[in-house]
Parts: sequence; structure tokens; C-alpha cells
Amino acid sequence: MWAKHKQESGFTIVELLIVIVVIAILAAISIVAYNGIQQRGRDGQRKADISTIKKALEMYRLDNNTYPSCVGTASSCLTTALIPKYINRFPSDPSDTAPYNYMYAAPYRKTGSTTYEPTSTDNYILGIKLETITSPTYGGWDSNHSTMTWLEGSSN
Repeated sequence: MWAKHKQESGFTIVELLIVIVVIAILAAISIVAYNGIQQRGRDGQRKADISTIKKALEMYRLDNNTYPSCVGTASSCLTTALIPKYINRFPSDPSDTAPYNYMYAAPYRKTGSTTYEPTSTDNYILGIKLETITSPTYGGWDSNHSTMTWLEGSSN
């Protein structure tokens, strides 16, 4: 009599390796997409914060006929001028590290696509480095903030 061989079911090593490789590829794609979404979210928050600061500066100007005069990080330049009368608290960058700090300069104005200069008139500029935009760059703030990629200012 011949012995009956039980047929065992299961996966071979090759099949398991193929499944593992496919899962690893899908995980890598998901991580890259997730990081991009996070960067765009932080940049969106930065732009919203710049808008909040601009509105507070315009209210300050209405009351004082000028913008606060200062050059440096916006929080150190503007905290005493704007808080608590114009904004409750100063916005902090989502990552809160250099070079991702809001920069402020007055009296300065934007003069070209990547340039700005001091002025004798009542103007200001606000700058920030964005994660998802790499150009144009606005140099000249300081060594930690030498590549601002978003610049807004007064409309004067």
C-alpha cells in the first residue's frame, strides 16, 4: 500500500517576499505623500499668520500714522507694539525653528522680484521661508534667515 501524502497548503518564501516588497513600496509612497501634505499645511499656516500680522500692522498704522520701526524677527520687533491691542498673541511658526521664523523690517519696501531696500517713507516688509517654495529667494536678513521665499509688505 502506498502511503497517502497529505498536501500541505501555505505560501512559499518567494510569495512571501513578493508581498513584503509590495507592502514596502506602498508604505514608501504613503510616507512621501504624507510629508508633502504636512509641508503644504505648515506653509498654509505661515501664509495665514503673515496675513494676521499684516492686518494688525495696518490697524497699528491707523492709530499711530506709521508702522513700528524695527529689523529682525517679527516676534521680537512687533510683540510690544501689537500685543494685546491689535492681536491677542503673536503667531508662532508651525515648526518654530530657524530659518522658519517670521522676519520684519521697517521702513523697508520690496523693490523687485527678489529685492528690497530701506526707505525714508512709511513701508514695511514681512518675510518667511516656505518649505514647498524654493524660489525666488530674498537675501540679506541675516545668516540664519538668508533665503526667505515669501515676502509681503505694505501697499505704499
